[in-house]
Formats: sequence, C-alpha cells, structure tokens
Amino acid sequence: MVLVLHCILSLILAWNISAAIPAFLTPRFQSRISTILKTAILYIICLFPIIPDFVQTYMMSFIIFAVYIFFFYKESKEKTISLSVIFFSIIGAWSYLSSWWIERISTPGFPASIGAIAAALLITLALLYFSIFRVYFRQVSDSVALESFTPRMWNYATVIALAPSVIILTLVVSPPENLILLQALTFFSILSSTVIFPLLYQMGRSAKLAEENSRLKTRSEFYQSIEAQQQELRKLKHDLMNHFTVIATYLDLGENDKAIEYLKEIGARFSELTKQYTPNTLINSILNFKMQKASTEGLTLEVKADVSSRLDIDETDLCTLIANSLDNAIEANPPDRRIVLEMLEDGSRLLFSVTNRYEREIGRRSDGSFITSKGDSKNHGLGIRNIKEAVERMNGRIDITAKDNVFRVYAEVPLKK
Repeated sequence: MVLVLHCILSLILAWNISAAIPAFLTPRFQSRISTILKTAILYIICLFPIIPDFVQTYMMSFIIFAVYIFFFYKESKEKTISLSVIFFSIIGAWSYLSSWWIERISTPGFPASIGAIAAALLITLALLYFSIFRVYFRQVSDSVALESFTPRMWNYATVIALAPSVIILTLVVSPPENLILLQALTFFSILSSTVIFPLLYQMGRSAKLAEENSRLKTRSEFYQSIEAQQQELRKLKHDLMNHFTVIATYLDLGENDKAIEYLKEIGARFSELTKQYTPNTLINSILNFKMQKASTEGLTLEVKADVSSRLDIDETDLCTLIANSLDNAIEANPPDRRIVLEMLEDGSRLLFSVTNRYEREIGRRSDGSFITSKGDSKNHGLGIRNIKEAVERMNGRIDITAKDNVFRVYAEVPLKK
C-alpha cells in the first residue's frame, strides 16, 4: 500500500506540473514522443523521496529538475531559472510532505486502518490542492501580465520563490522534534509556493500598467511636440503682415539688401519648423522638435535618414526609441556640440543609431547597465531602460556602447510584413 500511495501522489504531482510548465516556457521539441518523454522523466524526478537528514537527495532532485527544464524548454536565462525554482518549490514541498507521512504509515505497528485513512486524506488533499493550483497558474499564464516581465523582475520572483524551498531544506537538514511545528512549516511552504502565482500576476499587472503609462507619456510628448510646432507656425503666420510691412519699408527706402536679409531670416525660421528630413510624418515631427531642443542648447543635430513614408513598426515604441536616444544625447552636452542620428530602411529591417561624444567617465554596474551621472538617480537613468524595452517589444536588437569617449545607441528593428 505504501508503494502504491507514493506512486499515486508522485503521479498527481508530475501530471499537474507537466501541464503547467508549457504554459510559461516554450518547449524545444513539439512532437508527441517528446511530450510523453517529458512527462515520464518528470514523474521519475517526482518519485525521488525527499526525507529528513538526506540533504543530498533534495539537492540532487533540484539539479536534475533544473537540467530537465533547460534541456526541454527554451526561454531567457532569468525566466527559466525563476520558473525552475518556482515549480521545484512545489515539488519539494509535496515530496517532503508525502515522504514524511509514508514513512510514518510504514512504521511497524502503525494501525492499518489509520494508515488507510491517512492515505485517502493525502490523495484527497493533493487533488484539492492541484485543482486550486490549476486555477491560479491558468489565470497567470492566460493573461498578458507576464509579457511585461523584465529580467530583473524574474530575478525578484526567483528570490521570492526560494522562501518555501529554504523552509523545506531546513526541515530536511534539521527537522524539529515538535510534529505540529513540522507539519505547520510543511503546509506553510506548500501554501506559499502556491501564492507565488497570484503574486506573479500582480507583479505582471503592475509592470503592464507602468509600461502603458510610459507609452502614453511618450505619445503625449509626441503630440505636444506637434502642437509646439503648430503654435510656432501660427505665430509666424500671425506676424506675416508685420513682416511684409517691414520688407515694404526697406524696399521703399531702397535698402534692397536689408529686405533680402529679412526675407532670408523669415525663410530660415519657416525652414527650421518644417524641415523635411524624411517623408515619414511621425519621424519628421520628432526630429523637428528635437532639432529645436538641440538648437536651444547650442548643439548641432546632424540627421542622415533614408526611410519610407510608412514603416510597419509600432509608432509608440519607435517614438520612444528616437525621442529617448536624442534626449540622452542632448542631456549629455557633448563637448564638440555635435550629435549624429542615422536611420536607414534596409529591406526588412530598420537600422538606427545615435552617436555623441562625452567627457566624464560613464559608470557601469556589474550587469553592464549604465549609471546615471545625475543626482536624482531614482527618476533618471530611465531613458536607456525605456529604449531597451521598446526595442525588445519590437523584437529588435540593441547595442549600447561607451568607448573612446563616444556613446552610441545602435538598434536593428525588423519591419512587420
């Protein structure tokens, strides 16, 4: 009976975990044979008994499970590690609970009737738990919440998911003599491993809202830039009669050279506001606005653009890429007063780069990210992150370098078909 109970509980555990993992991770192999093989291997892993004073078994089970996940599924390293820890926290907690009770039931002299009742209760508890577990993981996996998860958020999830695993590891290394405390800690680890899923959902929702707010802010800034240009044009139009009067006065006085210079000045102002860098209205509007901003700071923005009037790219993300890259370059206040933007539509992709020089050394963290030189680090340094996230959403590739006093943002973005 003990062996049958262990097999049944392991089967329930493996069946539910094998159904949940593909909802979060992309399988490397799609055939029916690979699906059967994955379920069978996971069942074998779940058969490993995790019992007190046998730390090696616990560690070996985790290592084998992690290798299993990395071999059969393909995702980012952070996401794969996080979900390996999350799912193993459930496996470890349930394996410890079932192994402890099976060890008690198999003790010589233990009443058979009580053992049968305990076995039935364990199976009922497992079925009830995993019915709730399925509801939670489907709520998370079926939503778009996890799409906004960054590598840092997956690292946070990993740390949270380690809590129930640490509890079980502590019970394995040094199980308390008080049986009530032992069972309470075991059940707490099981419940906390389940709570991770609604927690992931809330984290994803918060990230999604933050992303949407960022996109709305970018779109709002874009419309504000267009409104600012229109306002300047309206001012010029409003003053046209006054300008004509000045020109007429110069001509009446025979000061033709002054009249010509005045006309050139007015033309230059119109040209600055309506300069045609590309036939693409969105890109042109952003570049005109950033050109004015750079000019106000005494900087020269050189634009080399060759793109069509219509790009099949998300406009909000494209706006984020261009606007934030130029804002960072302008705020860097390059010593040569020069910023270069290059944009090329190359068949099925858009090539983009912004380059500027810098004087002060740019700090970098251990993960390679740049440290803002501004005092308010909490509210600054977001531009680079926004750029990276925008490129990731467009399924592009980005390379940000700071070498030989030259800072460069380079991105390749595929065009939709």
